[in-house]
Amino acid sequence: MVRAAGHHPSLRRLRKSRVREYRGGWALVTGAARDVGLGYAFARQLAAEGLNLILVDILDDELAARSAELRTEFGVDVISVPCDMGDPDAIDRIAAATDGAQVDLLVCNHMFTPSDTPRVLDMPLDVHRRMIDINARGYTDLIHRYGNQMRSRGRGSIVIVSSGVGLTSSPFTGAYGANKAFQIGLGEALWFELLGSGVDVLVMVGGLMNTQGDLFDAYPQWLISEPHAVVRRVLSAIGRKHMLVPSLPNRLFLLLQTRLMSRRRAVMSIGQFQAKGLGKS
Repeated sequence: MVRAAGHHPSLRRLRKSRVREYRGGWALVTGAARDVGLGYAFARQLAAEGLNLILVDILDDELAARSAELRTEFGVDVISVPCDMGDPDAIDRIAAATDGAQVDLLVCNHMFTPSDTPRVLDMPLDVHRRMIDINARGYTDLIHRYGNQMRSRGRGSIVIVSSGVGLTSSPFTGAYGANKAFQIGLGEALWFELLGSGVDVLVMVGGLMNTQGDLFDAYPQWLISEPHAVVRRVLSAIGRKHMLVPSLPNRLFLLLQTRLMSRRRAVMSIGQFQAKGLGKS
């Protein structure tokens, strides 16, 4: 199947959202370089809301192209920070590039997982370590740096983009699922600890999205969401929820896996689901 990405609809501003308070301020979005990616969908909607943007990604040329598109279409300021979130110095590079820009909204969206989806013990140890650096330490670095700045001002919002596999486990993408579980645990604790501080935290528990071309053709198509629709639901939930599963089909899927099955049965079920979707034996 050739699935057309629906990332560039005619955007309208959100009627009710905390982000309206940040108009004219700055939002920092990681993983924002791919034209069909969720990060770029976040960037477009935030630009439509009148926020200036700090975009971070390892894909230098694509990041420059997305930044130029956003400046032209929405007339906002855009700072591009090409860097590898697996690099321990990445947080310092981002801070240096954005010196003087007060970040009102942080969207931690970057991720890394091997495209060949190896089993846990078949994946080289250096790849495991890189996943932890990007998906766990990278999130922690950003949240610690900008979360402290927000807390000192008594104002700001943090969106942590996680995944349903952080709640269910995920054979064949087990290391990725473990990192997503870390993000969920970190985000929920952060939300509670910041209650009353003026800083909102929202953990997004995503599912399959139309960001990978035909990679998800073997999965049930009713589970695949459009990124721009997901982004609108997420941004509308800031300050109202601590966690959001933005797609109704994925909410039902997770309800079945986490509430109506034993943990053992859920892992067996999701393992079989993954094996079929990924073409594993």
